[in-house]
Amino acid sequence: MSEERVNRLLAAIICYGLIALPLASRADTTPDTSFAQAAPLKIRRLTTNATSVKRYGKFEITVDLAATFTNPFDPDDIDVTADFSGPDGEAVHVNGFFDQEYGQKANDLVPAGSPVWKIRFAPTASGDWHYRVTARDRSGTVQSPAASMTVTPSMDPGFVLVSSRNPYAFAFKGELPFFPIGEDMCWDDSGHNYADWLKKLHDAGGNWIRVWMCSWSNGIEWSTNATSRAAPGYHGLGVYNLLNAWKLDHTLDMADANQIYVMLCLGTFGELTSGGYFNEGQWVDNPYNAANGGPCAKPEDFFTSPDAQKYYQRRLRYIAARYSWRTELQSWEFWNEYNAPAPWVATMAQFLKGTGAFNGKPADPNHHLITTTYGNAGVWKIPEVDWSQSHLYGTGDIPDLGPPIEADAAQNMAFGKPHLMAEFGIDYRKPDTEYDVAGSGIDLHNGIWSSAAGGGAGSAMTWWWDNYVDPKNLYHEWMPLAKVASKVEWTASPSKLLTFDPIMQKVATETFVDLTLPGRTQWGKAPSSEFHVDPDGAGFSDSYPSFLYSPGKADLRTTPTFFVRFQRPGQFIVHVNQVSNTATLQISLDGVVALTIKLDAAPPKAPATPDYKSTQLNDQWKIYQATFDKDYAIDVPAGNHRIDLAVTDGDWLSVSNYRLTNYRSNRFANAGANGVVIGREALVWMHNLDHNWKNAFDKVPDTTIHNAHTTVHGLMPGRYLVTWFDTETGKALIVDKVMSNSTGALLSAPDMSTDYAVLLQRLPGK
Repeated sequence: MSEERVNRLLAAIICYGLIALPLASRADTTPDTSFAQAAPLKIRRLTTNATSVKRYGKFEITVDLAATFTNPFDPDDIDVTADFSGPDGEAVHVNGFFDQEYGQKANDLVPAGSPVWKIRFAPTASGDWHYRVTARDRSGTVQSPAASMTVTPSMDPGFVLVSSRNPYAFAFKGELPFFPIGEDMCWDDSGHNYADWLKKLHDAGGNWIRVWMCSWSNGIEWSTNATSRAAPGYHGLGVYNLLNAWKLDHTLDMADANQIYVMLCLGTFGELTSGGYFNEGQWVDNPYNAANGGPCAKPEDFFTSPDAQKYYQRRLRYIAARYSWRTELQSWEFWNEYNAPAPWVATMAQFLKGTGAFNGKPADPNHHLITTTYGNAGVWKIPEVDWSQSHLYGTGDIPDLGPPIEADAAQNMAFGKPHLMAEFGIDYRKPDTEYDVAGSGIDLHNGIWSSAAGGGAGSAMTWWWDNYVDPKNLYHEWMPLAKVASKVEWTASPSKLLTFDPIMQKVATETFVDLTLPGRTQWGKAPSSEFHVDPDGAGFSDSYPSFLYSPGKADLRTTPTFFVRFQRPGQFIVHVNQVSNTATLQISLDGVVALTIKLDAAPPKAPATPDYKSTQLNDQWKIYQATFDKDYAIDVPAGNHRIDLAVTDGDWLSVSNYRLTNYRSNRFANAGANGVVIGREALVWMHNLDHNWKNAFDKVPDTTIHNAHTTVHGLMPGRYLVTWFDTETGKALIVDKVMSNSTGALLSAPDMSTDYAVLLQRLPGK
C-alpha cells in the first residue's frame, strides 16, 4: 500500500470516527439553510492543498469568494469553475462546489468554520499544469490570475475504462485489466463499520463495492421533514445536505486507502414508489413530489418534467464536481432497480459525458463509466451507457444461483459490453443467514465462480454484506478467486464462451435417474419459449422460465414448450412455488390437455382446507399471494414427446423447477461446466451440482463424482497447460497438458465432491 493511501486511510478513520454516533444522539447542526450572500464579486484568495501532487492524486483549491447569490447549489445563480491545461496541451474544465467541513463537539457533529467553495482535480499526466479560476454571479464574472502546479509520476493506474481489446472487460489505460471482485456494501447503519468491512475485503483480495446515495445514507437532496427513514441535514429540493456529502467523502477515502473501487448508486426505486414489500416506498417524502413543492404530480413525471430534469442535472453536476476526481470511483449508477426510460437515461448519461446536446461540456471531465438497474435492450444500447448489470434473487426456491448467474452473463454478452450480476441472494425477503446458519457460504461461492467463468466482467455481488458476510466472516471466499483471476489476461482479446459435451462418469450399472431443470429467469418475459431436453442432459444451462403468466399479462407471457425423449416411462413435474391471486395451470402432452388445475391463493371458506402452505395479503396490490411448494405432474410414456405449459387464467405463478423422472442415465454426471476463452487462455469452472446451499440446508450428504470427463469446444488448436485449482484456497492441485483440435480438448477431472477452477494456457508452437 502506498504512503499516500496509508495517510488517506488514517485520515479517513480519524474523520469517520467523528461520525460513529447513533443517529438519535446527533443534532441537526447543518449550517443555516439560508446560504444567501450579498457582496461585490471578488476572488479574494486561492489556497491549494499542495503545490506538487502525484499523477491522479487530489489537487484541491479552496476559493475565498465574495459574491451575491441565494442558492450556492444553483449554477444559474452562482458558479465557480477552473480551467486546467496540461504539459501535453490537454485542456480540462472543472466545476467547483460549495462545501462545509465538520468536526466533533461533545456527541454531535458541528460545522468547522464557514462554508467555502472548492475545486477538485486529478491530473492525468506528469509535468507542469496551469490553471485559472472563474467565478460568476448575477453581477458579472471575475477570474483569478493564472497559477501553476507540478505533477509527479505515481503508480496509480488511473480511471477504470472498458478495454479497447475486449469489450466485455474493464481495464485501465494501457489495457491493464481490472477484474472486479467484491460485494454490495451500500450503507452502514452504525456509522463506524466501513473501516472494518473495507479492510477485511481488501485483505481477502476484494477490490470493489457498491455504495448507495439514499435518504438514510449519503443522499444529498431530500425533504426537510421526511416521515420515512432519512438522515438529518436535508433542506428540500435543490439545496444539498453538506453533512452527508462530507461523510461520503470519508467513506470513499477509506475505500481508496484499501484499494477498493466503488460503484456509486445515485438513487433507488423507493424514491419513486409507494408501499412495497418492505414498506420502502418513499414517494410521499420525495422533494420532487408536488405535495412537497416539487414539479411532479406523480412519480412518472420525474422522467418527463423539464423542471425535474433541470433539478436532477444540477444534482448530477454537484456530485460530479465533488467526487469525479476520484480514480477509485469505478462507475456512476443512476438507479437501483428502477426501469428508467431509455431517453431519460441517455440524456443524463450525455450530460455527464458531454455528448449529444451537451457536446464538449461534460459534468464529469473524467468520463467515469455509467450503468443503471434495471436496464433493457434500449438502455444497454445507449453509447454512453458503458456496461450492463442484473439482479437475481430467489424466494428460497432456487437450490443453486450459480447456473442462473452464468446464464444471465451469457445472455447479456449480446450487447457487446461488460456485464455483472450486481446483486444476488437466496431470498430477496431475508438474508442468506437464514438458509446458511453454519456459514458455509456455498451459494456465495457458486455465484462468484459462475460469474467469473461464465462471461461476466467480474464476480457477482452478494447483497447481504452486513448481516451475512460479515457476521459469518465469509470474506475468505474472495481470496481464491482473486488468486486465480490474477493469472488471466482479461484484456488480451474479446471474450468467447466455451461449450462442453455432457460430463460423463464411470458407473458399474446403468440406471435412470431424475433430471431437474431449475427455473432461471427473473421477473419479466422469458428469453426463450422452446427447450430441447435430451436424455444426456444437454440444454441443462438453458434459461427455463421461473414465472408463468396469464393472458392478462400479455407483455410478460410466454407458453414454454419442452421437447423430450424418455427412454423409460416417467413423469413431467412442475414444482410450483408461489401463486398470485389465482392461476390456472394447464399441461398438455402432444397437443392434448393432460392436466388442468386452478390454484387459488385466497383463504378458502370453511370447512375447506387450502392447497397451499401459507398465504399473505399483498398490501400494495390488495391480493393474496400464496406459497404452494407443491408438485403437479403428468405421466409420460417412453418416446419423443412435446409438452406445453400455460397459465390460462388468473394472474401468475412461479416455478422452482421442472423435473423429468426416470429420464437421465447415471452415466451422465450430475455436474456442470462453464468457461470463457480470452486469447491464448481459458478459465473453466466445473462443479458438482449436488453441492448447493439447498442440499446443505436439508443436510443431504455430499456425493463424489468419480472419473468425470468432458470435451471442451472453442479453444484455439494447439497444446495447453492445464492447471486444476482448489477453489477454497486458490492453490494449484494438478498440472497437466492437453491437445485441442477440431474435435475439442478432453478434460478429465479429479474426484469431485464440490468444484474446481481450471486454467488452460496455450503453449508456444503449433
